[in-house]
Amino acid sequence: MSPLTITLLVLVFTIIAFVSGKIPFSVVSIFIILTLIMAKVLAPAQALAGFIDTNVVLIISMFVIGAGLTKTSLLDKIQAIVLKYKDKPKMIILVGCSVSGILAIITSGPATMAIMIPLLAAIAKETGMSRSKILFPASALANICVGMTFLGQGAANLTWNKVMLNAGGEIPFTFWDFTTARIPVVIIALIYMVFIGHKLLLNTPNDQFADSVQLKDTKSKLSPLKEKIAFVIIILTIISIILYSYTKIPMYVSGCVGAALLVIFGILSEKEGIASIHLPTIFLFGGVLALSEALKVTGAGNVIANWIVSVLGNTTNPYIIMSVFFLIPLIMTQVMSNVATIAIFVPLVAASAVKIGVDPRAAVMGVIIASCTSILTPMASPTQTLVMAPGGYTIKDYFKCGLPLVIAITIASVIWLPLIFPFYQ
Repeated sequence: MSPLTITLLVLVFTIIAFVSGKIPFSVVSIFIILTLIMAKVLAPAQALAGFIDTNVVLIISMFVIGAGLTKTSLLDKIQAIVLKYKDKPKMIILVGCSVSGILAIITSGPATMAIMIPLLAAIAKETGMSRSKILFPASALANICVGMTFLGQGAANLTWNKVMLNAGGEIPFTFWDFTTARIPVVIIALIYMVFIGHKLLLNTPNDQFADSVQLKDTKSKLSPLKEKIAFVIIILTIISIILYSYTKIPMYVSGCVGAALLVIFGILSEKEGIASIHLPTIFLFGGVLALSEALKVTGAGNVIANWIVSVLGNTTNPYIIMSVFFLIPLIMTQVMSNVATIAIFVPLVAASAVKIGVDPRAAVMGVIIASCTSILTPMASPTQTLVMAPGGYTIKDYFKCGLPLVIAITIASVIWLPLIFPFYQ
């Protein structure tokens, strides 16, 4: 069997494994790496290079930075803001969604909802507003905002940028491209949920919920001095990363120094720092980078790119091209992890864009945004799964409230992304 065929079979298996949701990311990643090594598609050093990639090291350090931030009084202040508007339903939805989005940018979608579910459920109980009206909107914003910066899960943006360049892209993304590209989407999502979305959701009385969700104690466990030290370390780390092109300090070095200082000064214990690192995600990136390299060296990426190009035909219309690149991952992300969807489609879409002679940035950014718009089913992401029982939702509720927003985000992205990342230079 040729290396190209083996690589395509590994890709097919990876897609099936991610869609099924039955096989852990780490196991899929190890399978990818071992198969590519044993089949001699890649040398061991090539296949394992993802684990020592500087972008992956940065991702690890940013998990620790995010954990340090959640130990401060930030969450306590957020709780106070939400409670301030407890008598105004629309303001509760606006503030709840905004806070969820901010927390998701700092950490991740599941971590955000683990914090927000008890907080919002308690507020709903106190005000008489059904929790069903607020939990799904908050979880949707948490999904949509993930990866808007390089904090938390957004540290992976550097990996997607590298994968795009490996596929033949010539112009890299800047840090703020990921924020700029999402701003219209976030605004649309907020407006929709505040004025339309919540009206399409259940109005289940809170006393009909059988669970015992309580308001979580989010007060900082740090002393005033340690909290100040934590903020100084985190802020300086972020500034150093932003200014890396001027300071010449590698981003992963700044991240690692910041993470180490949080432990040294007692903001986090060693155990808390290690526990904050999501190892399945790290394994996923290791396997994805190996598969990306195999797609490149065997020409498998070009084979798939040719198929996508054949779907596009001879069109040069940027909106038709963008629609195809956006809709395929958008559909797939409703039945599998958004991270997995991004991992599979970024190299394929980037290669396809290069193949037809266009700048791949809009297409790749489209994949990332589409993959994070995983709100139509409870299995689309852990963030959506978390709110299903506390909100009393069915799959119909996800679809009824989520579909109009997904359509609006699709239209906005297809128009907006080619404007800020022109296909033709």
